[in-house]
Amino acid sequence: MMTGIFDIVVLGSGPAGLSIAEATAARGASLAIVAPEPHADWKPNYCLWADELPKAWTGLVERHWPRARVATAFGARALDRSYVKLDTARLQSMLLGALRRRGARFVAGAATELEHDAEQTLVWLRDGNTVRARVVIDASGARSRFVRRRHGRVPALQVAHGALIHAPGHPFDPAEAVLMDFRPASPRLGEPPSFLYALPLDEDRVFVEETSLAHRSGVDIAKLRARLETRLTALGLQDSEVLAEEHCVIPMGLGLPLARQQVLPFGAAASMVHPASGYLMSQIARKADPVALALMDALETAGPQDAINTAMSTLWPRDQRKSWELYGFGLESLVSMSTTETARFFDAFFRLPTEAWSGYLAGTLSPSDLGSVMTRLFRSLPLSLRWRMVRSSVSSGLAPLARSILHPGTA
Repeated sequence: MMTGIFDIVVLGSGPAGLSIAEATAARGASLAIVAPEPHADWKPNYCLWADELPKAWTGLVERHWPRARVATAFGARALDRSYVKLDTARLQSMLLGALRRRGARFVAGAATELEHDAEQTLVWLRDGNTVRARVVIDASGARSRFVRRRHGRVPALQVAHGALIHAPGHPFDPAEAVLMDFRPASPRLGEPPSFLYALPLDEDRVFVEETSLAHRSGVDIAKLRARLETRLTALGLQDSEVLAEEHCVIPMGLGLPLARQQVLPFGAAASMVHPASGYLMSQIARKADPVALALMDALETAGPQDAINTAMSTLWPRDQRKSWELYGFGLESLVSMSTTETARFFDAFFRLPTEAWSGYLAGTLSPSDLGSVMTRLFRSLPLSLRWRMVRSSVSSGLAPLARSILHPGTA
């Protein structure tokens, strides 16, 4: 048993966990980070739009692309918006170093049970040890056992297989990140669509990834690997040396956390994964500091439960909750689309004004602005695809939501 009581115990040591831990420690919190392997190296690539990069991370950019590109069977489009890849190892090292300097404790273990009273929470670990905290922040991921949600909607899964390859003379433009390339239509009839995501790191190395954006049961990794191999062969890169591989399965569209509960969720545990894109890092960067400030200010004058409630209202204010629910309509539509329909959808989406599609992807639009963007997009689509979207909303129980978005009077 660890003696004493911490202000904060954070469950999880990924980007969400260390970001919120560092933000609370910077405001004077005593804290412990609990995770099975608190110092395990982070493996994924973390990318975001350059205009969403927090100032504290500007020195962590490994690669910058002045523009991105989207391509479908209906045309290719260069997006005049910069995209960046973070240096994963440096980001982790920066956060770990800051936490060590602030005296944070790292506890190797898995939380199995939480016991709450009015003043503290007792965190039971699998090995029988315990840790005490005034507030527990759950940043353990989408499969958290401790976060209560408004509904138990089954999430869609974004699945990807990627590889860093040594490919001298590769054909990718070093000034462009390939955000989505649906060409050619690789799936067989009836199979879920997927696209190529490519990051040319230098003249010799490129990260390539086959991604299924959203599918209810998830696309098999082996199938995505085979599709990626087919793409590489078409590009003349089939003999490239594979330097590293990456797999990811991201639940999208989880129910939002209840506004009042006895833990404070953060990251994927708090349903912060964007329901329409699967992106998370920009949400972490945007929300860690204000949530930590609200929490620590409230802890100075109120009990733990009031502090959690205050932080939760900062994490998920009412308007953002409404906007996040609106994304449910778009997600259900994507889940049901064929390859051709998906290509038409994104061809139309990226023809919207930059401020419209970028605000949509950032998750920063007000509910009314988001509804206007979705209505404008809906009206630009072929009639057959509009009906597909309406049918998917009806079958998934989102018909009232669809009507609120697509009413002819809301332009």
